[in-house]
Amino acid sequence: MGTVGATLALLSNSLLAQEAVAPEDLYVGLWQGVDEVDGGNSLRSILPAESGFKVVGRDTWHGPCKYGDPATVLAQLSVEQESLVGTWNLDCQVGETAETGDRSFKVRYTFDPATETLTETLLDPQTEEPIDRIPIVFFRVSP
Repeated sequence: MGTVGATLALLSNSLLAQEAVAPEDLYVGLWQGVDEVDGGNSLRSILPAESGFKVVGRDTWHGPCKYGDPATVLAQLSVEQESLVGTWNLDCQVGETAETGDRSFKVRYTFDPATETLTETLLDPQTEEPIDRIPIVFFRVSP
């Protein structure tokens, strides 16, 4: 086998190995990022659930919580087209300051194998297209 054949074989094996990675290996863990919109510290803990995954998160600042009120995020997610998709619900910690319409957000988490980061994108609930907001990029803190 020549150099080209060996290179193609290695690439093929590498692609097969990437496809064999279980979603649990990609997503489960503690993730930390900075929300570029408000500078808040964001944590997401992704755990396996009976059907898909669940997310518990914390934000030091969150607009619908009037920015001074830490928020807790809870969600049930499923794997769709190589991403985690679902709806997370917002709970403001000090009093109920969030407006009723701002308590639930459609969300997509996408893993980037090249950088080993997870991007959180909020989606329009009607169209499921990304809303005009900078996504949060998370780095895995703990497996």
